[in-house]
Amino acid sequence: MRLRQSAALIAAATTVLAFPAAAHASTVGTTLYVDKASKACSDAGTGTADRPFCSISAAANIVLPGQTVKVAGGDSVYQESVHLTHSGTADQPITFLGSTLRNPDLQPMLHAPDGSNGDFDLAGVHDIVIRGFASEARAGSATPGAAVANSSRITLDGNLYDGPSGPGGVRITGTSDHVTVSRNLFVFSAGVTVGAGVHDSLITGNDFNATKSAAVSITDAPRIAVTGNTVAFSCGESVKIDGASAGALVENNVITAQHDGSTGNSGCETTSTNRGETEIAVSADSEAGSKVDYNTVHPWKDASAYTWGGTSYPTAAAFNAATGQAGHDVDLDAALGAESWPFDKLPESAAAAIDSADPTAPGVDTDLVGVKPGDDPKVANAAGGIRDRGAYELTGQRSVSVAVAGADVPSAQGPAPFTVKVTAKPVNDWGVAQADYTFSFSDGAVVHSADPTVTHVFTQPGSQWVSVAATDAQGATVYSDSAKVDVRQPADLAADFISSVDAYLGVQVSPTQSSPYVITKQDVDFGDGVHSTEPVGQVHKHQYSAPGAYTVTMTTTDETGHSVVTTKTVQVDSAAYLAALQPGLRVQVLGQTSDGQLLNSGANYSNGTWAPFLPVRAGGVSFAPKDVASMAAATTADQYLRAFALVNGKIYNADRNLGPASGGVAQGQWLPWKEVSGMGSLSGISQISAASIGNSTHLVAVANGRVYESSADRTSGTWSAWGDVTGVTGIPVGVKSIAAGTTGNALHIAILGSDGHLRVADGDYNRGRWSYGDVTAAYGSPAGMTQVAAASTPGSRFHVVVLAGGRIHETTGDYAQGYWTGWGDISAASGLSGLQQITAASTGNTIRIFGNDGTGYVRSIDGDYTAGRWSSFTTVNTRSAAGDTAPITTIIAAGL
Repeated sequence: MRLRQSAALIAAATTVLAFPAAAHASTVGTTLYVDKASKACSDAGTGTADRPFCSISAAANIVLPGQTVKVAGGDSVYQESVHLTHSGTADQPITFLGSTLRNPDLQPMLHAPDGSNGDFDLAGVHDIVIRGFASEARAGSATPGAAVANSSRITLDGNLYDGPSGPGGVRITGTSDHVTVSRNLFVFSAGVTVGAGVHDSLITGNDFNATKSAAVSITDAPRIAVTGNTVAFSCGESVKIDGASAGALVENNVITAQHDGSTGNSGCETTSTNRGETEIAVSADSEAGSKVDYNTVHPWKDASAYTWGGTSYPTAAAFNAATGQAGHDVDLDAALGAESWPFDKLPESAAAAIDSADPTAPGVDTDLVGVKPGDDPKVANAAGGIRDRGAYELTGQRSVSVAVAGADVPSAQGPAPFTVKVTAKPVNDWGVAQADYTFSFSDGAVVHSADPTVTHVFTQPGSQWVSVAATDAQGATVYSDSAKVDVRQPADLAADFISSVDAYLGVQVSPTQSSPYVITKQDVDFGDGVHSTEPVGQVHKHQYSAPGAYTVTMTTTDETGHSVVTTKTVQVDSAAYLAALQPGLRVQVLGQTSDGQLLNSGANYSNGTWAPFLPVRAGGVSFAPKDVASMAAATTADQYLRAFALVNGKIYNADRNLGPASGGVAQGQWLPWKEVSGMGSLSGISQISAASIGNSTHLVAVANGRVYESSADRTSGTWSAWGDVTGVTGIPVGVKSIAAGTTGNALHIAILGSDGHLRVADGDYNRGRWSYGDVTAAYGSPAGMTQVAAASTPGSRFHVVVLAGGRIHETTGDYAQGYWTGWGDISAASGLSGLQQITAASTGNTIRIFGNDGTGYVRSIDGDYTAGRWSSFTTVNTRSAAGDTAPITTIIAAGL
């Protein structure tokens, strides 16, 4: 609905003169320009846009009816009192126009000299509009922002009256009539003072915030309407109607003396004398024809809300019961004084003030910031209209963000001239359509659009910015944060890299790149089948599996889809890698890391060398190393390491040549991974182990608590069918852990059962039979065994190593002599304990035990059966041995 700007104030026994609409300058006539900051300004000129006046007074001296004086703001301060002597007409008022209150910082500011009547001094004039100016009172000055004396049809609209150091405000005196003070912001200033003789005027839609006196003070001035204002924390009364001021109308105002829990107005809150003891006061001689209604009034806790004819009332109910006034007033403790502008807007919680104003009261079409009345869908309309009480209309317009992209690329970065696509994304909780988007660009361009998406061309390189203001059909405007646009010098995509290597076959590729567009991808191919894609500009790290010369290729791509390729050769070498493969007492170690890698290292105990831990990248069948559930390893007579991995119920195998180059396979080279097959189906495999007799490798598996065995010659690759060791030997079902080893032509399997017994199954391939013995039953065993490992030494000795309570114990089966030794506490001998997993291997007459203690480090001890002693433990994955690694969680070893 459109609000009535001019209406008879209709109420029971209430009649006042009709009020005119707020005057607007006619489109007839010309515009005079004032811009103090312009180098071309001159008060001797004619006030054109290219040669504006320097002072407002110069324009005021020549302005004619129907003309508008457009005054530039920003940083300009006009040190003058503008004395108006020319008048407009009812049809063609004179308008002085600054800038909207939506951005008070842009309003032209006036500082009148001390002793002036006012920043704007209107005496004996008529039909004048003053809109969009800021007046700031000086220290000790009594000069008001606007002084209106003996004038008619004057409109003061959309101005800022700021008085931190003086009174300021608006003063209306003499026989002035039909003066409209609308949609102004009064902050720490005096309010509106209406003196004797003034009549038939309107004070509406203003925000009085912490005024230093009564917000509105009317004395001996009949038929004054005070409607739709917000008064917060004023010193003195909020509305004071004194003397003989009959026919006053006080409606639709939001008044709060102090919000509970806030400090309010620090200038007058301490004493009741300073702060005012009532919010709406109407003197006895002003009662006739006056009306108070449809307000929200929240007084001080120890003060009154109303005073009528000298009698005070603490509440609207008490006031209404005694006088019949304020039948629709409520006490609303509205949380005004927000930190962001506008400060005193209604919160959503102020339901009593929403859609409840008297629509017949005089006012203006929009609120203080230009918002039209809107129907809040969550609040019932209480007075037959949708106007809110107070100076501000609540809206559903919540926010707007701005998304910026190139017209042809996703990001807001590109070469000049660069075309961007800008999209506003408003949020309106009420579903009100957007009426306008104002896009502001840092190069000075401003684009209005009904469409939320526009394009713009930035012609100059540099950091540019875009913001948007979204205005809905109600007139509510929200502002986005600025979004950056990176406009660069035109250039081609270019990229390069430098590489560095270390003694552990590691390489670092450090890229450099440049493009006016965003670079989206850098892919590095390390030349061994491995690719790396890191965030653009980040260092790419890689570790090779073997020494050699590798071609490293980096492909860099930007958002346009263009790519450049950079290729270089890197040479990686490791003396320790080669030394560990030389003939001697050797052990190969496989490790699984917490970050999902399979690593391999080797030690040559004859020359005292550890090869670095390197990734196992054998190619072939692909699986994720993190999915490996169990590993096994064995070496063959022809110097191959056979590695096995249990992944999702399947077993995979890869072989590594540890001997001299032969048959096209280089020393140290891995052959591709392949699935172990041909032995028949076996489901439920939970653990595997392996051992070799010559070049024949025996693979042992635990499946559903039973033990199975298969074998294959390395060169033929043909696996025998799974044999059920549990069924052949009669070993109880419920196997927890196994470890395989060989002596001569016999396969031995150490088996830890769920009953806590350690048993050993022996497959004698000379005699073609299986047998087993219960070691625990015959010789006892450590309590709490959780895992078993095994290795063999010359003389047909089979060593069984168990882990019990984190400690290592060992017993030896001497198959040549036909007996088992007692258990030895290896942890006591070596000082190594607190382990979570172990593995064992042998070189000559020495047992090598490796353990994982949960810290990610691999510990190692040696049992020299020739010397009859155990070593103290050492750490394998350190720089002094096999190099640093990610934490290793599982380890397996095989000797050669």
